[in-house]
Amino acid sequence: MAQLPGERFLIQQIDGQVVLFERYTEREIVRFDPGEPNAAAKAQKVIYDSELTDEERCFAHFWSGYFHAYATGGMFT
Repeated sequence: MAQLPGERFLIQQIDGQVVLFERYTEREIVRFDPGEPNAAAKAQKVIYDSELTDEERCFAHFWSGYFHAYATGGMFT
């Protein structure tokens, strides 16, 4: 689990899915299977288009990529 700057959003892997959500309301911004390249790419687009600040987006993109790399053994397809 990682807390994004500003402490409003968290990103974590839950039961094989990566979930980016608002910390206090648990409202989901995006949920995806990190082992599926198309799902990870679509999640990146959702993050890009979200209401997150630029700094929060940067960290969300980073952590999404981290979870994707871990799920695929570091092999980007």
